[in-house]
Amino acid sequence: MGALSADLRALRAGEPGALDAFYRDHAPAVLGWVIRLGGPRLDAEDVAHEVFETALGRLEAFRGDSSVSTWLYGITRRVVANARRRVWVRRVFGLDVAPEPSAPAESEALRLRRDVQRCLERLPEGARELIVLLVVEERPAPEVAEMLGVPVGTVYSRAHHARRLFAEILVDAGLGGGKVIPLGRRT
Repeated sequence: MGALSADLRALRAGEPGALDAFYRDHAPAVLGWVIRLGGPRLDAEDVAHEVFETALGRLEAFRGDSSVSTWLYGITRRVVANARRRVWVRRVFGLDVAPEPSAPAESEALRLRRDVQRCLERLPEGARELIVLLVVEERPAPEVAEMLGVPVGTVYSRAHHARRLFAEILVDAGLGGGKVIPLGRRT
């Protein structure tokens, strides 16, 4: 059994302010993962809230064998996958017919971010996770390996294929020159 951090011990003990501190410390990362893994059709704030509800419900089962961020990432990826399935079902059965928002005067940077997010959406889930963690968030491969529960060599191998696929998708969307996307930090 691993050792729990002081903030998790305080949260489990119900100490005043512990929940706010936990949320404040981890909400930016969780929200970022939800946005990047979930895409534009998800209500990112609602899904992030669901992640925290799930985490708090499972708090007693967390032994501290991994970092809190690794534990939260695992919860986030499962909650996002479920939310994406719900959105897909609603779209397929015509239950969700709201058009995508468009702004006539959106900035070039915002348009580019949206276009790149749409390209991320075209990646298979595993490849999208790797691109988000290694390239967008610039996490080191050993940390990503821990977060995904795979050997670090597997991360490098899968990242190679994910980068090539993402580069092809970017070119297809008119956003890239066919270059392979750098892996990010290799420490």
